[in-house]
Amino acid sequence: MITMRRSSDSDWNRKGLLALPSTPGETNTQWLRRAGETQGILLLGGASLADFRARVAQSHLRSDLMPSFWSFAGILEGGEIVHAAPFSYPDAAKVPVENGIRRLTMSEFDDPKWFPNIAVLHFAKPSTPLLPHIERLKRERAIVDLPALALPWLGFLWGVGQYGNPLLSGTGMPSAAFVEAVHALARIELTPGLSSSASCPEALWTSAKWWHGYYATTDDEKSSVRLRTPSGVFATRQRSAAIFDPNDPGEGASDSPKSPAPKRSPARKAARKSARRR
Repeated sequence: MITMRRSSDSDWNRKGLLALPSTPGETNTQWLRRAGETQGILLLGGASLADFRARVAQSHLRSDLMPSFWSFAGILEGGEIVHAAPFSYPDAAKVPVENGIRRLTMSEFDDPKWFPNIAVLHFAKPSTPLLPHIERLKRERAIVDLPALALPWLGFLWGVGQYGNPLLSGTGMPSAAFVEAVHALARIELTPGLSSSASCPEALWTSAKWWHGYYATTDDEKSSVRLRTPSGVFATRQRSAAIFDPNDPGEGASDSPKSPAPKRSPARKAARKSARRR
């Protein structure tokens, strides 16, 4: 069980978090451009088998036990994404050197069939510097050992041996742990309701959605780092977790099941036969 405290807010952050539905054929890069978002915390919900398992693993943080919308977290900087997913490195030898932290272009996550859900969240004033803390985290693995978090997640995502859900033992997802560590170095707490080290995209989403009152009351005018009531935009093309099958182009970005062909009633069939006889 993952221990989480409930927020005292009676309603979710309706004014701060705004839904921005995608348009037909719109890529994630185009959606970001339309949203006017160039920096912040990026959440993505993928539709690969690994993403599906990661989304289901986070259901323990939801009161309804439904899979999370999200499977990935990173920091959006211009057209690039800084994230920590050591198991996606093309060269495994670089993982310990860079603490599993990579910088990729948004084109890697552009296809809405593979990444149907997207959100950008803000917990701090735009002037809050994060880049120096990203570079420090790359150099100082002792702050948070991201490759160590990746190993049990690899075992779980691949179904290896006895590996169970790492969140249940307090092992956070590397991508979310990276985002949380960077903000912690900037004195910004991202998951006030999470009483364990089980960092994950769902915990970040829950903070932005349900803990807005906490952030509004802890904004310190004298602090050099200005908190803000969480805000952001999101698009959830696939609210129910599903796996995209590239061999079936009719599936993927939509979570709506295909409608079965309507069945003709016996009376209607008989009427059609009678009409043909005439």
